[in-house]
Order: sequence, then structure tokens, then C-alpha cells
Amino acid sequence: METERGVERGSYIWGRSVNNTRIERLWYDVTHGFGFKWKSFFLDLEVNHGLNPSIDVHIWLLHHLFLHCINDDAQEWAESWNSHDLQIRGERTRSPRDIFLFSMIQDGPRGLEQFIEPPSEPLEDPSTYGIDWDVIDNPTLMRHHLMENPEEWADRNPFAPAVQDLSDVPCEPPSCPFSPEQILYLDANLAAAVNITSRSMEVRKLVWREAFRICNEFYQ
Repeated sequence: METERGVERGSYIWGRSVNNTRIERLWYDVTHGFGFKWKSFFLDLEVNHGLNPSIDVHIWLLHHLFLHCINDDAQEWAESWNSHDLQIRGERTRSPRDIFLFSMIQDGPRGLEQFIEPPSEPLEDPSTYGIDWDVIDNPTLMRHHLMENPEEWADRNPFAPAVQDLSDVPCEPPSCPFSPEQILYLDANLAAAVNITSRSMEVRKLVWREAFRICNEFYQ
């Protein structure tokens, strides 16, 4: 960002995630829209139905069974969110899609900034860049933020001018442990035993249990 935009413009946010409360606000909506449903589902599988998240093969099976379902939920939620009305201070209510499309007409297409000299924008205090003060003043949203980001508040120097370490969330996909023939066998037997197209979380629980049983057979 500094290469494209120039230095000392606040283009790169370095600090607590409270400096990006807009995305924190969106995460709140995502969690309540569909994320919490899947979190509860996976916790139930772990507590009651044999899931061990430290075993790569179990993670592979989760991906194989449910990753496309999560992606479908995310896409459906995004379509709904892009069409919902936003309360904009001093303006009429508009949807994100409406704002995007009319802005393209009014301001021109996005993505060409690297070919255009960036405008000079005065920035008095880069440390406050990205903070949405409406979110800061909302106790419900801030409670969610503090709950989801405990590492920023517990056992740390509250007077530190910047983050003391960077978040590292490795997301290496697990390797498939089975042959193509075994996967075909797994999918065929699952389809015969349970409704694999159901969106009911109770039925999906049955999908996991049956898949777990079949995979166990492969090792016997």
C-alpha cells in the first residue's frame, strides 16, 4: 500500500483491531447471520460425535462434507446483506449494492487507482485511521469485539503504542487420506444412507456420523 499510495498516509493500519471497527462490525453480522450456527455445530461434533480437531484426517472429512455448505451459506448471506437497507446519517436509506452501482456511475470504475496519481488527503492522526466511532459507542458491538479479540486486552501492556505481535492463522488444507475409489465409495454410501442435500443441522449431524463410520471401516 505504501508503494502504491505513498508513505505517512495511513494506508496501512498497524495497531489493535479496534482501528478497523468497520470490519469488526461486519464480523458481528456474519457471526449472527450464519457463523454461530456452524461454530455450535462443530463444537457439538467435537463433544458428542467423535470429532478431534487436532487430527488432520478429521479436518479433511469436515472439508469434504461441509465446506461447500458453508460457502453456500456465506454466498447467500452476502447476497442478502448487499440488498439490505443501510441507515446513513443525513441521507436516505440505501443498500450496499445500490451504493456500489451508483458510485460506479458517478465516480467511475474502481481498480484503476494504480494508474492514477492518488489524491492528497490530510491525515492529522494516523493512529485513529479506520475507527468507526459509531461502533466504538455501541456497547453490543464492542462487547462482541472484546469477546472475539481477548488477546488484545488480557495480560498486555495497555500503554503500548502498537501491536506487540502479529496474528498468525495458518490455513494449510489437510491432504486427502483416501484413494479416489474410497472417496467414491464414501459418497455413494452416504447418499444412500442420509439426505446429504438437507440444510438441517440435525441431518448434517447424521451425515457426519455416517461418514465417520464409513471412514472407520477403511482402517479396519
